Amino acid sequence: MNELSLLARALPDAPPPSVEVVEKARLRLAATQRKPVRPGRANRRGPAWGWTLGAAATTIAVVMAVVTLVSNMTTVPAPMIVPASGNDALLRLADQIAQLPDERDDYWRRPLLNNGLIRVRAGGETFNVLQSSRIDLWHPRDPGDPVHVEQWQQFVRPATKADERAWQAAGSPGTVQRACTPGTRAGDCAQIRLSSKPSQCVYTRAAEPGGVLSDRRLGELTLADLSALPDDAEQLREKLRTYWKTRKNSRPEDSFKDFLPMAFALLELPVKPSVRAATLRLLAELPTTKVRGSIIDPLGRPGIEVTFIKSEGFTAQFGTDDEVAQRYTTILDPHTGTVLAANVAIAAESTEGLAKGTFMNYQAWAPEAGWTSERPERPRGCRLSDRPLP
Repeated sequence: MNELSLLARALPDAPPPSVEVVEKARLRLAATQRKPVRPGRANRRGPAWGWTLGAAATTIAVVMAVVTLVSNMTTVPAPMIVPASGNDALLRLADQIAQLPDERDDYWRRPLLNNGLIRVRAGGETFNVLQSSRIDLWHPRDPGDPVHVEQWQQFVRPATKADERAWQAAGSPGTVQRACTPGTRAGDCAQIRLSSKPSQCVYTRAAEPGGVLSDRRLGELTLADLSALPDDAEQLREKLRTYWKTRKNSRPEDSFKDFLPMAFALLELPVKPSVRAATLRLLAELPTTKVRGSIIDPLGRPGIEVTFIKSEGFTAQFGTDDEVAQRYTTILDPHTGTVLAANVAIAAESTEGLAKGTFMNYQAWAPEAGWTSERPERPRGCRLSDRPLP
C-alpha cells in the first residue's frame, strides 16, 4: 500500500492531494530526518527488520505530513493520535467491554493454576524446577446443586530447556534437593520428587449453604448478589461501602479508602460485562491503581499489566539468596477485562539462576474458565475429601 492509499483512508471525504502537496510533505520529512541522532540510540535490529520498520515509519510519517497540509485546504479535520497516558487504558477497555453480552450457563467454572519456581540441586548440578498445582471449581447457578471442587498436583519438572539440560547432566534424577540459604534446618529444606503427570487428586462435592461463593474477599456474596450489582461506577462505589461496613465489624482498623482497591476482586468473579466495566472505571480513578502496559502472561497470552495495591518493595527467598527483590502485579484480558493471572510475583533483580523479570510465582486462570453447561463428574483416580478445599 502506498502513501496515497493510506491518505485516502485517513481522509475519506477529502479530495486527493496534488503531486505538489505530496512532494512538499516528503521534503519536510527529509529535512526532519537529517537531524543528528543521539549517541547510544543506534538501531540494534537486523537489516531486514530495520528496513521494514523504517519503511513503514517513513510511509506513515509522509501520510501524516500530507494530512496536515491537506487539512489546511479542506473542512475535514485531521485525525488526532492521542498517546496513552496513566490509567486511560482501563477506561478504554471499560468502554470496549460494556456492551458485551451477558452469557450465563449452568455452572461458573474457575480453574486456577498455582505455579512457582524452586531452585534445586542434584548430581553436582543446580537448576530450577516449576511446581504446578491446579484447583478447579464448578459453582452452580442453582444454589441447591452441589459445588464441585477438584485439586491435584499438575507436575514438578525442569522450568526451561536450559534447566532440563542441567537435569539431564545430573542423570535425570526423580528426586532433587531444594537449594536453601545457609543455616536452614534440614527439615525445612526437603527433597522434591519430580513428576510429569497429575497426581494426588482430591475433590469435594457439597451444597454451599445459601449459595455463598468461596471467594469472600468482599464478603459472603452469592451469584444473585453479583447479578444485582449496579453497572454505574458511583453506585458501585456505594454498594462496596455497604460491604465494607459489614466487613468493618470484624476488622475495624480497615478504612473504606484502604478497602476500595479490593474492588479488583470483582474482575475475578462472574459479574456482567457492564458491571466489570464499571469496576474498571472505579479502579481507574484510584491513586493506588497503575497501568504498566502490555505484557505476555505466564501462559503466553497477551494481556494488560495492572497493579491495584502496593506491589513493590517485597523480597523472597530463592535458592541460597533470601533477599531477592520482587514486585506483584495482575494481568487482565485485553478483550474482556477478566483476570488472566493474579498474585503474579516478578523478580525485580537478578540473582543466581534467576533473571530480572522472571515470573517467580503466580495464579493463572486456565483457558476453559467461564460459564459452562458441562456438569462436573467425579474425576477418575480422585479421592473424596471430607475437608474443604481452597
